[in-house]
Amino acid sequence: MSIPGAIIAQLLIVALAVFDGRRADIPTVRRHVRGLRALNAVVEVELRVTAARGRQRVTDDLGPGLERLPALPTSGVIDGSAPGGATFEGHPDEVTTVGYRAALRRRGDLEFGAIHVRSLGPWGLAWRQTIVEAEDRVRVQPGMEELRKERLPGLRPDLAAPGLRRIRRWGEGSEFESLREYRPGDDPRTVDWKASARRPELLVRQYQVERNQTVVLAIDAGRLMREWIGDRERLDYALSAALVLAERARSYGDRLGLLVFDDRVRIVMPAGRVRLATLADALAGVEARLVEPNYPIAFATLRRTFRKRSLVFVFSDIIDSAASRALVQGLVGTRARHLPVVVALRNPDVEAAAAGTDGAEIAPFRRAAAEELLEARAKAIQVMRRAGVQTVDVPPESACGSVLAKYTEIKARGLL
Repeated sequence: MSIPGAIIAQLLIVALAVFDGRRADIPTVRRHVRGLRALNAVVEVELRVTAARGRQRVTDDLGPGLERLPALPTSGVIDGSAPGGATFEGHPDEVTTVGYRAALRRRGDLEFGAIHVRSLGPWGLAWRQTIVEAEDRVRVQPGMEELRKERLPGLRPDLAAPGLRRIRRWGEGSEFESLREYRPGDDPRTVDWKASARRPELLVRQYQVERNQTVVLAIDAGRLMREWIGDRERLDYALSAALVLAERARSYGDRLGLLVFDDRVRIVMPAGRVRLATLADALAGVEARLVEPNYPIAFATLRRTFRKRSLVFVFSDIIDSAASRALVQGLVGTRARHLPVVVALRNPDVEAAAAGTDGAEIAPFRRAAAEELLEARAKAIQVMRRAGVQTVDVPPESACGSVLAKYTEIKARGLL
């Protein structure tokens, strides 16, 4: 039985297509990522395609937490933001650059996956698809943008330049620095009468902010810190403020310690001269979990690990006196050895609902519930303050500045 001519023709076309596809050039592709590795930052991604001729199509796999954005109009860069990738005409021994932008929507390790390349054969009959295993990992750390601003000399109220240096604030602090002659307007309490008795003029004592003290960052990673405020979790605001505070503390010459907890202790770093990069890397992997924070275990670990008197910043949230009873008890019990400061971040959405400015149809009901929440929260904070616990109760966007102000105040007044 003879094979029909139509079938032979089809087999011939398929064979030619397969042959044409195999003759297609296989390009070399390299991925380059540029930009600040900060939460919600936008990085520029370039795929450099080399040694390919003919029509090419390139697309890139993005893992969770990465959002593809259109490329900026740049000379010589082909926009690769379309879902199907970028199609272009390649030339041998020339580098074709396909670019797009990617938004970093999550902390921690974000992964770029494989690169998919399709090359059209010389006769234009078939495409040859190649998968280039070029997995790249981007470590997104908290507080990078805030830290960059903190390091600008004009934005530092106490330091003229970044880095470790001796900080002198005359008349403040509690560490003796030197003696000098009395000038009109000096605080009489600073007169050193014993030294002045041996001199014809009065001498006053000069003080500086104490160095070599210990600052502990205690971060609650329980369910309350998982709440989204704006475009990030409450925990992200806390981590950013903690990292910026760590930079300021290092500038003052203080030692740093870290405690991260939820229903159990996740990270403990004893006090020491911690490199900021090491601390940022540790904070990048912190995740809020849907569990109740175990404050008794956290404060027991705090007292056991940090025996020297320390300034302890506790980043958490406060609901009401009943829900925060364990937190209050832990803080009060810690005051015998340490100086605790609670950093509580408000929820602007709840405050808007209480003010009736959220525009919702059920505004009256939401307003009543929001007012009740805010009142209970205010009472809980008042209980802490009466117990002698320092508090920083601020909106999320003001956390960094307010935490730095509280730290500087405590250092200047010598409260630790």
